[in-house]
Amino acid sequence: MKRYGGWIIAVMVVALPLGGCGKGTAKATPQSPAAVEKQASGIARITLKGRAAERLGIEFAEVKSAGKRLEAPYRTLLYDTTGREWVFVSPEPNVFMRTEVKVEQIDGDTMYFSKGPAAGTKLVTTGIAQLYGIEFGVGK
Repeated sequence: MKRYGGWIIAVMVVALPLGGCGKGTAKATPQSPAAVEKQASGIARITLKGRAAERLGIEFAEVKSAGKRLEAPYRTLLYDTTGREWVFVSPEPNVFMRTEVKVEQIDGDTMYFSKGPAAGTKLVTTGIAQLYGIEFGVGK
């Protein structure tokens, strides 16, 4: 047993200093897949970089006009911890912002709202929870 203990210590003495070899002077820092810019309103503008939107499986639906109300798929709706109602809009490719809505009615898979983004606006249907987590730093 004493022989093995001596060898283990010898190997560790030689191997530990070698652990830093190959790192050089360049720092390996992981690039963030998203940029989060807080706006004056307190809402963040999230810009996904590279293939992050593809990896998150982001999908969209458009807001439609329904008389005096607007309609969108119910799956675009997000409730925050205080019960406020939100959707994520995509004003440009790979850019997302949370926007408050005032839901008037939910009928099956469709929600009707009186306050929120205009008809034709792209809403996120898949990836909402991930965007919410990115905005508030959940999972860091």
